[in-house]
Amino acid sequence: MRIIRNTFLTPFLGAALLTFGLTAHAFELEHSAGTLRLENTPQKIVSYELSHLDTLNALGIEVAGVPQSVYGGVLEKFNQSQVVGTLFEPDYDSLEALHPDLIIAGGRSESAIPELMELAPTVSFITDPNNFLNSVEQSTLQLARAFDKTVEATQQLEQLEQQIAKLYEINSDKTGMLLFTINGRLIPHAPGDRFGYVYELTGLQSVLPERSTAELTQPRPKPDSPEAEAAAIKNATELNAIAQADPDWIIIVDRGAINNGKKTAADTLAAHETLNKTQAFKKGQVYYADPNGWYLITGGLNNLNTITADMIEKMGS
Repeated sequence: MRIIRNTFLTPFLGAALLTFGLTAHAFELEHSAGTLRLENTPQKIVSYELSHLDTLNALGIEVAGVPQSVYGGVLEKFNQSQVVGTLFEPDYDSLEALHPDLIIAGGRSESAIPELMELAPTVSFITDPNNFLNSVEQSTLQLARAFDKTVEATQQLEQLEQQIAKLYEINSDKTGMLLFTINGRLIPHAPGDRFGYVYELTGLQSVLPERSTAELTQPRPKPDSPEAEAAAIKNATELNAIAQADPDWIIIVDRGAINNGKKTAADTLAAHETLNKTQAFKKGQVYYADPNGWYLITGGLNNLNTITADMIEKMGS
């Protein structure tokens, strides 16, 4: 598997050099809704999408405004940045005071895009869960081209490619299952689900089949409704099916542990009457994913390099 395709990067890099060579002050950024063109390169950037915040930081591009969160690792410096709302709700007064010249909206703040556009040029990038790595590559290179950072982006994408190739080598012919845990519940994520990118990232074969379009578009059932009861039965059936399939690896994302919350994933898994009998559990082949990295930052360039390096260390030992 290759993330970087030379046939794509070569003309992309050439076009970037040509653009910046001919129009030194022009700024063009391709995004999900088209191409943003500005007279000058933005100096005050706001990013409500943490994956793009992470990518911008990895490329050495300064960001002036961020959503409220608990930032750690290489993003720790953003604890001192101007807070411009939450991941879901922008603070329009703070935005007006900051006066940004570029806003990057996130999936959680997508509904606010019309209002954000009234304050500053606003862009967004859609990630395809069934084509996750290509989506990451495309958005990374689009940002890199706009800010004249294509060379740096290419180097880091090549590093990611090499690490993913190593994971595929480690996990050749191995199976796995990602479980999302919240409030004592374990929820399987198969290909197509929100965390289905784990299989594309690691090379592990899911022990559950890919989700159908009907499953993925089904609305969340109301509590205590017949639909909620049916969903609970289906979830329990899938957990038992996972136990019977006996995957080589179990990967867990602990929702409650986000932003330094209480970790309960290990206890929840240990208490499950069938999953605690799997070879993965007995052999300690359970990967407890960093919830901030997997749930909040996800497709950030540095974040993915960190995730894959950690999984190589844990899975390759």
